[in-house]
Amino acid sequence: MIRIISSITEIQHMKIASQDNPDIVKITQVSSFHIDIGEIQFAQPFFLGTTHPATSWVIDSDKITINAIERLPLEEYELLLLGTGNKYIRLENECVNFLGSIIPFEVMTTISACRTFNIVAGEGRKVLLAVHLNGGSKILG
Repeated sequence: MIRIISSITEIQHMKIASQDNPDIVKITQVSSFHIDIGEIQFAQPFFLGTTHPATSWVIDSDKITINAIERLPLEEYELLLLGTGNKYIRLENECVNFLGSIIPFEVMTTISACRTFNIVAGEGRKVLLAVHLNGGSKILG
């Protein structure tokens, strides 16, 4: 990981090692402002599952709320990975209690969540990734 700190913002960037199985969804690159899945670059919050394509994830504010979590297709998965951007942000108790009654979950930085998604998906497990980015709000194609 390369970490560049400026007076304006902190930028994180990481190239992720490729996997050999062509049937597994692969996140190939992550930065503070976008995530690459194959040839497609996402620069907005989105969710992605091992059985679900990358889909825009509506987040009402800079933090992940119960409303945003309720929009996720949780019933299809055995694990939820939440990426909170460049910095770890603790979920509100309401979100923790809601998720804890439905699905095992982990909250971490977006780069860590993407790395963990690739590992867990590579093991053949049903995992859902939902991430917040620190950059803009559009999909680049």
